[in-house]
Amino acid sequence: MLVRIDKDIHNIQKAIADVIDRIDVIHIEYSQAIAIAVQQQILQTAFKFCTQKCPDKFLALSLSARQNLQEALRQTIKSLCDQIQKTLEECDRYSRSNQENLDLLLSNLLNESMEKLNQLLVNHKVLSADADKDQDGKTPQMSIRLAEIEFTDRNVLSHRGELRVLSARLAHLHNELDQKYQQKTIAEAELAWRSAWVE
Repeated sequence: MLVRIDKDIHNIQKAIADVIDRIDVIHIEYSQAIAIAVQQQILQTAFKFCTQKCPDKFLALSLSARQNLQEALRQTIKSLCDQIQKTLEECDRYSRSNQENLDLLLSNLLNESMEKLNQLLVNHKVLSADADKDQDGKTPQMSIRLAEIEFTDRNVLSHRGELRVLSARLAHLHNELDQKYQQKTIAEAELAWRSAWVE
C-alpha cells in the first residue's frame, strides 16, 4: 500500500514539475506577445487621440513640433513596452500561475505607462494640464484597457488561454498531491497501530 502511494506521489510531483516548466515557457512567450500588442495598441491610441480628440491642438503645432512629438512617442512607447516585458518576465512563479495576479500587475503597468504618455502630450502642448475639460468636467486623456489588447491580438489570447489551462491543471495536481500525502499518513498510522498491537 505504502509503496503504491509513494509511487503515485512521485508521479504527481513529476507532473507538477512538467506543468511548471511549460508555464515558464508560455509565460515568456506571453510576455513578449503582450509587449508587442501593447506597443501597437498604444501607437494606434496615440494616433486616434491626437487626430480625433485633440485635432485643433495637434494642427496648431508646426511640422517640426509634430515630428518631435511623434519621435518622442515612438521612443517612449518602445521603452515602456520593453519595461513591461522585462517586469513580466521577471515576475515570481506564483504570479505566473495566477491569472488574477498577472492581470493586476499588467493593469498597473499599463496605467503607469499611460500616465507617462499623457504627461508627454502635455509637454508637447497637445494636452493641457487641466484647462480642456469635456462635458463631464474631466480632462480627456489617453487610456487603454488590458481586455482591449487581449481581444484584438490572437497571439496574446492564445497564450493567455494556454496559461489558464495550465494553471487549472497545476491547482488540480497540487490538490491530488495533498490527498496522497494524507493517504500516506493514514497508511503509516494504520501500519504503526498494527505493529504495536499485541494479541
